[in-house]
Amino acid sequence: MNSSTPQQSTHELTFFSQFKNCILLGLLGILLGCLDQYASSSPLIDFDTTLEFWLFLVTLVAVFSKSRLNASIHSIILLVSTVLAYYLMFYLNLGFLPYQLFGIWLTIAVLSSVYALIIWNAGQKGIGAAILSSIPTAFLFKRGYYFLPDLLFNSEAAQVRIHYFGIDIQSGFNLVTAVVLYSIFFKITEHRIILTVSTVIIFFIFKETGILSFLPF
Repeated sequence: MNSSTPQQSTHELTFFSQFKNCILLGLLGILLGCLDQYASSSPLIDFDTTLEFWLFLVTLVAVFSKSRLNASIHSIILLVSTVLAYYLMFYLNLGFLPYQLFGIWLTIAVLSSVYALIIWNAGQKGIGAAILSSIPTAFLFKRGYYFLPDLLFNSEAAQVRIHYFGIDIQSGFNLVTAVVLYSIFFKITEHRIILTVSTVIIFFIFKETGILSFLPF
């Protein structure tokens, strides 16, 4: 005879769903860490994940999480597993471990839980959420906007730069992620004008001031 109540069954389903999500995010983090290490050491791929990539990823995870707590847990599982996998592969390939870089990225991975707690609110529908969501969007626009000017307005300079330095994949990626975030938040929010205006204002604040100069990446 089954003595479980519908409420207990719901709690069990919720627990297993959360457990499954954590396992999947951990596996995704391991996969990303291994791919990142492969890309970093491969002469064929000129791309290395940076702070912008992880900001984009954690923002997506947080916004699509059901609660602040879930956002925090999911982000820390994803990033810690990524960092551990990356530096394990690094050690296996090269035979040593750069402890300082490992410590920096592991600290960032842990602190991502705090960022996720905050940025989760960007997925809501209020005015504050619209302004909050504009911050990571403007940051990524700032990191990627200079991918466009030469390509659009100075084709000769673009050809010279591409000939000697190749295509700036990193800034192009940052620009794409900014557009993706803006599109997601534009769809979520009920205050689209506020989102757009605040994104533009914060972009120019980032661009015209040295407020981001403290970042070592």
